[in-house]
Amino acid sequence: MLSYDDALILLHRYGGNQVWIRHCKAVACVAARVGALMEAKYDLDVAYLKAGALLHDIGRYKTHDPIMHGVEGYRLLTTLGHHDEAFICASHVLCGLPRSEASGFGLPDQDFLPVTMEQRLVPMIDSLVEFDRPTTLEKRVLSINQRYHGNTWFLGRMEQAAAKARGLLDELNLDLGISLEQVAAETLMSDY
Repeated sequence: MLSYDDALILLHRYGGNQVWIRHCKAVACVAARVGALMEAKYDLDVAYLKAGALLHDIGRYKTHDPIMHGVEGYRLLTTLGHHDEAFICASHVLCGLPRSEASGFGLPDQDFLPVTMEQRLVPMIDSLVEFDRPTTLEKRVLSINQRYHGNTWFLGRMEQAAAKARGLLDELNLDLGISLEQVAAETLMSDY
């Protein structure tokens, strides 16, 4: 698995100084904080979480399509031999793509559904960061709905993804006794 520093080098190699890199860094910053809060209670690889969060949108070097950026990130990182991080690129899109959808987008004929806690956390944390600023899940979904207005299939799947993200967010908030939306806000307002 990639270290955070190696992931950062890759991100800059393919993204240069593009503005979307700021989003990736913000998501990784929140992931580091959330991971630190969770690691005493959960079996969590915080280094993998941070590197995966940093690289989740690396496919934007090639496209900003709401699905294909995950596919392109998967292709790039797989080609480079970083299979675990590549899986996060593909599985963060819509909180996961079942085999039937994944193969239709040119991914291998398998499920790309987040299974590990790290894989499940990346899309949830991504939903708490609008560009490089903190937001709530509801506001992020509203923003995505406005941005992709008219893309009926995507927005229908976005509703399902938002429900998955909300389920994990509520579960963790209850289990940890904190608001992860507040953690994201505090992290990005102070550390970033």
